[in-house]
Amino acid sequence: MYVTPSTPSDPRPAAGPPWWLVIGPGFAALIGLFLLTVIYPVDGRSALQLDLALSDQSLLLSGLVAYLVAAAIAFPAGLLLGARFPTSVTVPAICLMLLGVLLVAFVPDSGLLLLGRVLNGLGAGAAIGVTATLIRRLRTGRVAAAATTAGLGVLALVIAPFLGGLVSEALSFRLVYLIAALFTFVALIAAGVTGVVTLMSAKPPVQPMPPGMPYPPPGPPPVA
Repeated sequence: MYVTPSTPSDPRPAAGPPWWLVIGPGFAALIGLFLLTVIYPVDGRSALQLDLALSDQSLLLSGLVAYLVAAAIAFPAGLLLGARFPTSVTVPAICLMLLGVLLVAFVPDSGLLLLGRVLNGLGAGAAIGVTATLIRRLRTGRVAAAATTAGLGVLALVIAPFLGGLVSEALSFRLVYLIAALFTFVALIAAGVTGVVTLMSAKPPVQPMPPGMPYPPPGPPPVA
């Protein structure tokens, strides 16, 4: 009796994501970290606080606490879902960031400021989660990518109060967020383009033929 031989499993490990897939969410994560500290200039009360007549407590709750809570909620979703659906998670996250930045740029009162900062935090938290899980799954250059991203993230956190304060004093705090909206839109384009390139470059795996596959049994000899 003929027994079909078992197909050996492929010994090669599953391929990690391409490095360029980190560009979109990584850029968005850096923008999110910049937006976290930009509301607190180093030289005192911010122009946003003065223009909206916010108390220190209101600025703390609406500007910082709401951002951090929203980012903490969205981070696990980006970390878990970003491994399988990086572009599908990153693009909506950046759209939330963009909407939040525009709300803050044209905010008339503290209510919309709170909403804008919550949207910023949700988008930033998801983007940071996707960035972390993509870097963790890289096949090569994982340490360099993690170190570079962490270094740029710290730089964004530190430099934001200085740049934000300079632009706000010279022109307006709204210009700071309009510029941030422009960079967020660039991150959105980068995430979409790299996602499409990754999808187009993906090739379906070729299933090898099982070794020792016999020929079909011969039929009866032809009748003369």
